[in-house]
Amino acid sequence: MKKRIHIAAALLLSSMMAVSAGAAAMTTVAANYDVTIKQPTGNNDTAQHTYEAYQVFKGDLSGSGDDVVLSNITWGTGVNGTNLLAALKASADFGATNPFAGCTTAADVADVIDKWEPDNADNENKAVHKAYIQKFADIVGANLSTVTVAGTPGNGTLSISAPGYYFIKDKDNTLDNAKLGAYTDYILRVVGPVEIEAKEEVPTIQKKILEDTKLKEANTASIGDVITFQLDSKVPDMSAYNKYYYVINDTMCDGLEFNEDSVKIYIDGSEIESAKFDVQTGDAAKVGDTQYTFQIVMDHFKDNYQDKAGKDIKVTYTATLTDEADRTEKGNENVVNLTYSNNPNHEYKGENEPSNTPGDGDVTGITPDSKTKTYTTSLLLHKVDGADKTKTLEGAKFELKGSGVNHVIIANATNFEADENGTYYKLKDGTYTLTAPTDATKDQYESTTQKYSMNATSTQHSGEGEDSYVEAITDVKGILTFAGLGAGSYTLTETEAPEGYNKLANPIDIEITAAPTLDAPNWKITKDGVELTKPTGIYECTVENNKGTTLPTTGGIGTTLFYVVGGTLVAGAVVLLITKKRMSVSDKK
Repeated sequence: MKKRIHIAAALLLSSMMAVSAGAAAMTTVAANYDVTIKQPTGNNDTAQHTYEAYQVFKGDLSGSGDDVVLSNITWGTGVNGTNLLAALKASADFGATNPFAGCTTAADVADVIDKWEPDNADNENKAVHKAYIQKFADIVGANLSTVTVAGTPGNGTLSISAPGYYFIKDKDNTLDNAKLGAYTDYILRVVGPVEIEAKEEVPTIQKKILEDTKLKEANTASIGDVITFQLDSKVPDMSAYNKYYYVINDTMCDGLEFNEDSVKIYIDGSEIESAKFDVQTGDAAKVGDTQYTFQIVMDHFKDNYQDKAGKDIKVTYTATLTDEADRTEKGNENVVNLTYSNNPNHEYKGENEPSNTPGDGDVTGITPDSKTKTYTTSLLLHKVDGADKTKTLEGAKFELKGSGVNHVIIANATNFEADENGTYYKLKDGTYTLTAPTDATKDQYESTTQKYSMNATSTQHSGEGEDSYVEAITDVKGILTFAGLGAGSYTLTETEAPEGYNKLANPIDIEITAAPTLDAPNWKITKDGVELTKPTGIYECTVENNKGTTLPTTGGIGTTLFYVVGGTLVAGAVVLLITKKRMSVSDKK
């Protein structure tokens, strides 16, 4: 009896590819069998794909419209028919009774899968048969023979020379560890020109800073502040995979200290149990030569959340800005990416169960990095004589107060030490700068190559909230540095003046604002409303002191004042006396 297989609709053996409606509605048998593969708008997959086509069944094409059939079916040139049939008969993935057990030819196999056709009116178990179709595709993928044709979408076309059932897949090893790339596998009919859209499932992840209910890519903070981070992603469609890895990789700079107990994960709006994920640090968070600060590994991700495909994943955790924080405009960076399963054809083994981290040889993809930055800044105070601004004043004691005063690093010239990895240079006037020397400025530096680091530790604040404060004293150069300040309003009060000088009568208002981005903090710092500059890479303000009032016994303006007042009184008395005498003479007349 002549065997034939109905192909009224595309037989899709993977949920990863769909045939366009126009192509599915073929009306006549055609001689052109080209397959055009397109990436749909909005697809996250941006990797460069190289697809291969393998002919599974071949035969005689006849019919038209919805009754196109393939008759006289034999094994195609793209598979090893003998091995494929043996593998199908040996599989335990098709129910208690293997439907391929009695098959001896390609036509027999075609009859079995024809009954799984979604449009088959006699198919009452479509969900079960959809799973069987995927298993069939997996077995076909393991028993391939000759590539029919390979092409790279971009031109997007695979030129196929004969009708039949074809298995189309990504070329092996082309997407291992790819950025935003996932493998595909499909079987579809080819009875004429077909246009299909790739449906690879590629997850994404985005990192932001959560501050005052708003999500930001960059912020400012003071040393000691706790910063909250939020990751946003979605549950991928994992139906084509035997196991799915979902591993968050986070790398924090030295100035950020991860708070391990702070991790919370929400899927579809509900917080999941901590037992369903694992936070790994240290050696456990090292992959090859890459050391992450920590990894968040989802346990049995497919088993637990396949029914949540497409739903939101939100992850939050915190880190503290420490003394090691970078205080330049480079900022303190935090980077995250996601390792995920990306080959539905691969039999994932895994290791470290139940954490489900990829094992040796397991094929994964990785998302592009998502970054945030946290900036903190410094204020350098110059104390000088009001009458002679070249004269610096040692021993002035100041109090810096404000809500951004947490663990302020207070430094002066004695707190710097030579360090080849440092970020400061020493100027000839004894101060330190973050600005590297240039040909035009090199004469201002003690050395153009020697670098220094600030070796001061932070000073714990006193008081709370807006009343938090720290105290510090200017050094022999009249310099005092408050490092590790975030945006906010501060007051700088002189509590003790240098000997022989008047203490400032009023506090100085310091206002720090910023418009941070990933490129720069865009600071604006003012002293009593006047914007400060950063001539050496640090914002600087000059504070003047005048000498105290001289006592009368020392001469000067004190005794002069008495002389002036006394002279005025004597002159007045003389005038009164003369006037009185004149009036007396006049009365006698």
